[in-house]
Amino acid sequence: MRTRYRHDLDSVREMSNELMELVILCYDKIDLYLENHNKKNLEEIIELNDDIRRNAADVERFCFELLALQQPVARDLRFLQMSIKLASTYKRISSHLAQASMIMIEYSLTDKEVDFVKRFIDNEKQMAEDSIHSFVNNDNDLGLKTIEDDEINNKLFEEAITYIADQNKMNEISAMELSEKVLLYKYFERLGDRLARVGDLATRL
Repeated sequence: MRTRYRHDLDSVREMSNELMELVILCYDKIDLYLENHNKKNLEEIIELNDDIRRNAADVERFCFELLALQQPVARDLRFLQMSIKLASTYKRISSHLAQASMIMIEYSLTDKEVDFVKRFIDNEKQMAEDSIHSFVNNDNDLGLKTIEDDEINNKLFEEAITYIADQNKMNEISAMELSEKVLLYKYFERLGDRLARVGDLATRL
């Protein structure tokens, strides 16, 4: 019975890891879009939103089943509780990626903005890889590093907002585009917060 339970816990880890692989795939598709300007890449991210949310719900359901059917020791109880929170975080990450993609479909990016987005996704993709590794392997130090790396996103957000504010002063951007671009960079900043949250959950295991 205990052997089966350990196998189930490993399954939760694998499901969580597979979800982050889908998130990383979304970042790869944004990178592809920045290279080839093919909006199909962004449309695929929007489609992946449903897959990620559905798979995250599967993780939540499985964890609740294990909590109901078993009497986990304290360590396993924490793991299941953090895994449920992780699944909820995945839903938010997926939603932010889809919303950012919709804005980029509607509005083109200047060369400077392409650079901002590239720097966002480079850092956040590394955070995604580090955070899930820290979670499934119970690596506290890597979890803390992920949290620290979010500061890069905060600074990028400030740079990006300053840039579009300057564009606005020079009448180089419409009011509607300005508001949407603010949202775009806010989504990327929030993505950093969510990924840092994964690292934080890892430190609580």
